[in-house]
Amino acid sequence: MELQGKVAIVTGSGRGIGRDIAMAYAAEGASVVISDVDAATSDATAHEIATTGNAISVPADVTKAASVKALVDAAMAKFGRIDILVNNAMKIVPGKLEELPEADWQTTVDIGLKGSFLMTQAVGRTMIARKSGCIINIASIAGLAPYNWAGSYSTVKAGLIMMTKQVAIEWGRYGIRANAIAPGFIRTPGTEAMYADDEIRVGREACTTVGRIGTGEEVANMAVFLASEKSSYMSGSIVEVDGGQAVGLYMAVPGRRFSGGRLD
Repeated sequence: MELQGKVAIVTGSGRGIGRDIAMAYAAEGASVVISDVDAATSDATAHEIATTGNAISVPADVTKAASVKALVDAAMAKFGRIDILVNNAMKIVPGKLEELPEADWQTTVDIGLKGSFLMTQAVGRTMIARKSGCIINIASIAGLAPYNWAGSYSTVKAGLIMMTKQVAIEWGRYGIRANAIAPGFIRTPGTEAMYADDEIRVGREACTTVGRIGTGEEVANMAVFLASEKSSYMSGSIVEVDGGQAVGLYMAVPGRRFSGGRLD
């Protein structure tokens, strides 16, 4: 088991990618603190893991410093340390920039960026004291290229990527590694309705080099690797789990292709 004896906090782990990461960590031997603003999903995930592994549920609002402190205190009281933090909590409030209400812009910023900062700071202090730790931020391909009509989502994910690098450079001397995962098109309960539309699904599949939509489990596999000793020489890295979406940018651009030195 890759994470035997480790303790992990995964935010936004009541459902979706966060849940998949928490389940994968537990399967690899970690004790997992499940945290979601939705107490019902947080409790349900922890209960499912607890049937075969070790997990507790500590619902929290990552936008509130007091709630973050309570979450970290609960994890420390139960397990005595925190080895891994996964900042996954996020909420997209879509809209065109010229029409987006300030509150909608701020909601995504508060959860995805401020919340990640508050969690990183609170957990990081315990890691600095122990001189050991691993922080994984769930960014997005949208943090590398703009996602139109998605409000502040791309801005937040780009900021999270930069925060990953800042943590790596400031806290490396304490034995702390920080890396980010940038998923591409991933099928989750939250995106299921969209991918049930064949036109959307086929169009997005064509934007990847592998010709399909990814799964939460595939993101979780990378999260396990980055939390394990197999990635011990990685810090400040941004790892794309996108089926070649980023490198396949021009696949979706209309026009002829070069072939054998000629235009086809």
